Amino acid sequence: MQLFASISALFIEKIISAETKASTSPEYLDLSRSRYIKALPEDVSILYNLQTLNLSECEFLCRLPRQIKYMTALRHLYTHGCPRLESMPRDLRKLTSLQTLTCFVAGSGSNCSNVGELGKLNLGGQLELRNLEKVTEVAAKAANLVMKKEVTELTLKWTVGSDDVVDESSSRDDAKVLEELKPHDGLHAIRIHTYGGTTFPTWTAMLQNIVVIHISHCNKLQWFFSGDINTSFAFPNLKELTLQELVCFERWWEIDNGTQGEVVMFPLLEKLCISQCEKLTTLPGQPTFPNLQITRIERCPELTTRVESPKLSVLKMEGRDVQLFQWVARHMTSLTNVELHSLVDSTETTSAAAEHGLREVLDGREKRNDHDFPLTVLVLQNFKPGITELCSCFVHLQDLSVWRCHALIHWPEKEFEGLVSLRKLVIHQCENLTGYAQASTEPSTSSEKSQLLPHLELLVIRKCESLVEVFNVPASLRVMEILYCKKLESISGRRLLQGQSASSIHQGPSSITEVSSSSSSPSSSGRWAENLEKLKLVECHGLTGVLHLPSSLKALDIDSCSGLTSLESSSGELPLLECLYLWSCNNLLSLPDWPQAYSYLQCLYIMNCTVIKTLPRSLQQRLGTIQEEHVDAHYYGNKPRPIPILLKPKTWKCAIRRD
Repeated sequence: MQLFASISALFIEKIISAETKASTSPEYLDLSRSRYIKALPEDVSILYNLQTLNLSECEFLCRLPRQIKYMTALRHLYTHGCPRLESMPRDLRKLTSLQTLTCFVAGSGSNCSNVGELGKLNLGGQLELRNLEKVTEVAAKAANLVMKKEVTELTLKWTVGSDDVVDESSSRDDAKVLEELKPHDGLHAIRIHTYGGTTFPTWTAMLQNIVVIHISHCNKLQWFFSGDINTSFAFPNLKELTLQELVCFERWWEIDNGTQGEVVMFPLLEKLCISQCEKLTTLPGQPTFPNLQITRIERCPELTTRVESPKLSVLKMEGRDVQLFQWVARHMTSLTNVELHSLVDSTETTSAAAEHGLREVLDGREKRNDHDFPLTVLVLQNFKPGITELCSCFVHLQDLSVWRCHALIHWPEKEFEGLVSLRKLVIHQCENLTGYAQASTEPSTSSEKSQLLPHLELLVIRKCESLVEVFNVPASLRVMEILYCKKLESISGRRLLQGQSASSIHQGPSSITEVSSSSSSPSSSGRWAENLEKLKLVECHGLTGVLHLPSSLKALDIDSCSGLTSLESSSGELPLLECLYLWSCNNLLSLPDWPQAYSYLQCLYIMNCTVIKTLPRSLQQRLGTIQEEHVDAHYYGNKPRPIPILLKPKTWKCAIRRD
């Protein structure tokens, strides 16, 4: 790090030297995102004609030149995104041409500028004031923010470490400083972080033109407005509201006289994000947000307000099942992207309420045409029974993820039948999922059933430790990843025969040879996953014997599948194979000797497959010519092991992630 910092400083000095030798000094210098700059050389201050200095996102920058006050032509100084910047040099007020200062860091000591030095500067645009715990009430007033009419975005940050104690005196000091940092009424965005007061000053209620409010980590804030504020006030132009980690925040007004429920507080609100406000129970005013499009509510267990938002399209919410179902039921005709995280609560009362909430969703579906529900992305976490019924309501669903839903036991084939648009299915940590299709009481044959998920392209299953088999995948599938499913016996699917139970079919040991034959596949072509291009298997120890592979494969990644003994292709070869990864398959005896299988191979990894004594002749002939090659040394015999060639960036097929 020190070496890079020295090189960067030397480079900057050479730039300055070259510029000063020229007939005129530069007007613009961009050093943004220079990771290894800790401090600028003092000679920067002799660039007297410099008008723009961009230091944004220099994450290791600690200080500015001490003599920056002499750069009197400077108009724009960008210092945002520099978290290690300790303070501003003294006499910053002498930069009388300065119009833009994106971040001012307050410091203490005689060599630092006080925030009061901003008073006579005609600043505009974005302004961030940091380390406000070092600012006095007098200095805050001298900053004269109320007269800076060109400032459109104001960020106010106090810095409190995790071990620091915020006492009552510091809380009062924060309130006094914030009172004096009053901006003009035309401000468009305000962000307040780590403020120590219990309420905001009166001027916050007067920001009639405010568009964005972001409040975070204000651990003592109990309400926004004190008792003398008119509770009928509304933010008429607010479009984005974010409240984050306000652990003591209880309500919007100190005193509720009943009138706050009569007004629509945020008539233009488009985005609402509330997280970790554990004491907040209601939203302000009437629960009507006519323009709300994006809502994110997390870790707010007491917030039970039911809102009306006819334009709501994105919903990310954590709560009890009943609340989640009710939000979905009220906005089914507008939602396009939904992520729901159910809080664990198993009481009988809650279960009954959840069933009632689910019934609202199902009733809403019955009253309308299926095509009236535009939802395309759905993520469900920790749900109890009801998830399959919820999924079946949305025929336009393209992306479905199910996380830690332990009530899911069987493949929900009946509900899958309606998901004709699904492209991506992810199932993660559903511990009780075994995979058998639940036996039907009605007589039917597999030929009478349409192919499930006919447009599915990506299937990912992770950490489903009870999983034994995968459903019969459609011909559209391109990518299959099954990770850490230790009991998995079949990746090609089996259907329960009429009159048989799941346990009768799976008595005794099973092998891939039995379940991967074409006769087990329901596809009309009689071939399993005939268009599959990528297959990844990790720690699926229940896969035993021969693994039969579709001839369409281009990438094969098998890691720690200890039961496999052989790889075969249903068509006799894998003519399109480009990437082959085999890791720690300790019972794999050999690889097939396909004359055409390795012709297009570009990536080859074979490591810790201890039983394989030699590679097939057709693969040996390719060793040393493959673009990216990592194999155990003994496979080369007496041949010299080649130096690996860096992979040329071609397609995703050559870049399978190892995770």
